Amino acid sequence: MSQQYIAIAIFAAVYALIIIGRTRRYRIPIWVSMLIGAFLMIVFQVIGLEAAFKSINLDVIGFLFGMFSIVTALDKSGVLRLVAIKMLSRANSPDSLLLIFVVGMGILSAFLVNDTIALLGIPLIVYISKQVGIRPLVLLIALAFGISVGSTMTPIGNPQNLLIAIQSGISLPFITFVVHLTIPTLFNLFSTYFILRMYFKKDLVLLNGTRYREISHDSHTIAATPLNHEAISPIIENPRLAKISSAILLITIAGFIISEFLHFLHIASVGLSVIALLDAGALYLVSGSDRKDILRRVDYSVLVFFAAMFVVTSALWSSGAISMIMSHIPSPNPNNIFQSNAVISAVSILLSQILSNVPFVALYNFVMLNNGFGGDAHVSQWMMLASASTIAGNLTILGAASNIIIIDVAESKNLKAFTFVEFLKIGTLVTLTNIGIYYLFITYL
Repeated sequence: MSQQYIAIAIFAAVYALIIIGRTRRYRIPIWVSMLIGAFLMIVFQVIGLEAAFKSINLDVIGFLFGMFSIVTALDKSGVLRLVAIKMLSRANSPDSLLLIFVVGMGILSAFLVNDTIALLGIPLIVYISKQVGIRPLVLLIALAFGISVGSTMTPIGNPQNLLIAIQSGISLPFITFVVHLTIPTLFNLFSTYFILRMYFKKDLVLLNGTRYREISHDSHTIAATPLNHEAISPIIENPRLAKISSAILLITIAGFIISEFLHFLHIASVGLSVIALLDAGALYLVSGSDRKDILRRVDYSVLVFFAAMFVVTSALWSSGAISMIMSHIPSPNPNNIFQSNAVISAVSILLSQILSNVPFVALYNFVMLNNGFGGDAHVSQWMMLASASTIAGNLTILGAASNIIIIDVAESKNLKAFTFVEFLKIGTLVTLTNIGIYYLFITYL
């Protein structure tokens, strides 16, 4: 059998395993499924062992480890929870509560990785839905849409943007993302809020004014009202770690921007991954007794997933399987911005529903580079890939890993999460609006 068909068969088996692993009967972590795929690619000699190790992008792994370490410290100290509760304390009506979940959580996800904000938002939804009387489904969908859209803004908002920032050859990735995607992302956050407000109009009725005013205007009410064993407290649990981790986060973001200015001036060139690792190293150096706990809490399963995914996608590319599949799909033309952005948008949204957006981008980056989309000459097309692949997560629950995280964690806390059909009904309108705004801004402005 041709290596192409072996590679496709293995990838199909991996995808089937991922789907089966999301059922109630079989709980197979997604990283295990991808690791099995990488192992099979090597066993069946679709890719050699040496080539497999070389295919793992250490820049991406290093960056993720660095950022996960910083975010883990912020979470452990209580900073993330405090910021979220302070935002929610400004809500004085169901409408403003919805606005904060879409826009506020969205902006947080741009700098703290969308999956992190997904995990942060669930305990808040558990408490607020009980106190206010609003259906949890409303806030769960608002959280899902908000973090998908918001994370589009920067190369550190989600993993697929990071892949593009590192592999595209764009010389100033952080600044490029922020300059090109901030305005359309803000437009999309507010447009998503308005769509949700109209769709859930009946739910946004103030059911209990007294309890709502308590949660809105007295953040200590949250601490005073325990939620079984997990009272949501706005109090910083570890002040020393909170100061250290907050300072390092600000230094890291400033470092991204400064390094790109130095690169622009041809003074020095320091990658995003190097900055993230250096700052994470500084965090571990000064965190003292919290060091071991931070290391223990880092989500290493995501790092394993990415390492395995690089092997699988590289095997698919080197076997010729991707070229064979893409021969049946329109190719973007690097000399026609209107056609290329339209093709990239359509392919991103559709294939992300099959592959999920991170594996899709890992594969489509090969296609882009092979078709001549390299570096600063084609920034528009790379920004289109980043935005379209990210907001593809707003069409179906399979489009983004963050959707699955929200469903899994919500159900583990006895919340009724959204179904595939419920998400698709409103997600279709949200996605069409999102992609229209991104296409117009990126292509014409």
